Amino acid sequence: MLPSAAFGTVEAERKEVFPVTTPLVPHTRRHDWPRALQESEVRVAIVAAVCLLVEAIVAKNVLGVRLDVISQLAAMWVWLAYTIVGRGDRVAELLAMAASVLVTVAVLVVYAL
Repeated sequence: MLPSAAFGTVEAERKEVFPVTTPLVPHTRRHDWPRALQESEVRVAIVAAVCLLVEAIVAKNVLGVRLDVISQLAAMWVWLAYTIVGRGDRVAELLAMAASVLVTVAVLVVYAL
């Protein structure tokens, strides 16, 4: 019985406890990404695409040179090798991303000389 100013006393309703339907697991970083970005191949491909765009812009507008097909697509070759090898662990992903950036920088340095 709960006291009430208007009616004197009021009976409290019984509330049922329902089980939790979602698992009580700690929030992991993997769920912070949108579903498409949870795949390591997609993240490596995005880094390779950014490298290709930066390489094309710098080669044309800063260096004033035209790259041949093999060196222009160097970051894509790294992504292709990563995809063919098939290792999906975090270390291989980070190495492929770093290799894409380093290959892009190396191509631009060679053409700058």
